[in-house]
Amino acid sequence: MMNFFRSILILSIAAGAFSLRADDKEFITKGKTLFLTKICFTCHQTDPAVPALAGLALKAPKYIGDFWGKETLVHKGFGGPLEKVVFGPGYFYESVKTSMLRVAKGALAPMPPPPPVTDEEIMALMAYVRSLSKKDE
Repeated sequence: MMNFFRSILILSIAAGAFSLRADDKEFITKGKTLFLTKICFTCHQTDPAVPALAGLALKAPKYIGDFWGKETLVHKGFGGPLEKVVFGPGYFYESVKTSMLRVAKGALAPMPPPPPVTDEEIMALMAYVRSLSKKDE
């Protein structure tokens, strides 16, 4: 039970800290650098013209179009029952920290744990990924 409350506290802090820096250009740039150096780009496509080959094979979520703040279906655990989540700060943070907790619907495998990342790095990655979400023109 204590772990549950600890998780809620961490997610609340993450969401609050993120909202303060979400539009910070320097922070977004740091997130992009981390996205490349932590090899996120190998699975998560960010440009319609440049496929992420591992992601195509594994059916990993793409960060293209209008996705941030939208409801999405995920499995509770790998192959577990489906549930709706909002693709936002809480879900993003949780996905990086505990990738087996929820798995994107249709993905052939859960996201492997990334190379070690700090909470500050997760916030920067989150700012970058959020910056990629664009409404259709």
